[in-house]
Amino acid sequence: MTLDVGPEDELPDWAAAKEFYQKYDPKDVIGRGVSSVVRRCVHRATGHEFAVKIMEVTAERLSPEQLEEVREATRRETHILRQVAGHPHIITLIDSYESSSFMFLVFDLMRKGELFDYLTEKVALSEKETRSIMRSLLEAVSFLHANNIVHRDLKPENILLDDNMQIRLSDFGFSCHLEPGEKLRELCGTPGYLAPEILKCSMDETHPGYGKEVDLWACGVILFTLLAGSPPFWHRRQILMLRMIMEGQYQFSS
Repeated sequence: MTLDVGPEDELPDWAAAKEFYQKYDPKDVIGRGVSSVVRRCVHRATGHEFAVKIMEVTAERLSPEQLEEVREATRRETHILRQVAGHPHIITLIDSYESSSFMFLVFDLMRKGELFDYLTEKVALSEKETRSIMRSLLEAVSFLHANNIVHRDLKPENILLDDNMQIRLSDFGFSCHLEPGEKLRELCGTPGYLAPEILKCSMDETHPGYGKEVDLWACGVILFTLLAGSPPFWHRRQILMLRMIMEGQYQFSS
């Protein structure tokens, strides 16, 4: 995958990120999110390679309210990642740093990239390979739910592959704690993987809300996509795709 380098990929200067630079040497860009850049980095003392997610949080780009929202969301993500540390199918947070202008999250380096890219290359996966991936994914989701955590953004782009082609669940930006009996109402996630409850909740004030089950819906969409090579719910007009989701309209290809 070729990445164009733009101004947003420029490295923070030493003064803005001294604590990070003292420990790590940042290298090439390996990914990019909506408000972040991911780089390969090298631990100066050991030479081990990791990945660092760098988020700029400055008044130039965001309003004061947005700045605090990004910081709070990242702190919440960091807290959850530390809580689930050690699970074999969840990405490991190695380090985190926060300065006045930047936030850094250091993770294991997943050299094989995203499951999405792997699927794009292969078009569709065999039942045997899909079974292995889904078992690992469901083990990770079960672990999250047992710890009262809902992910809310499960999709192939957020499932990474290590050197042994084992999966690691990543990107906990929308995840949150959910106590037994508690319900959520926030509209968040990726359109094609949204559960009907999330959509209905955003349209109906009397809807009771949704819970951990929305992760299981997304797992079903992922399962379908891996086997069929295309998602069950898709339309070039998003409003029609969302209607398909709410009505459960999908077909198995031959």
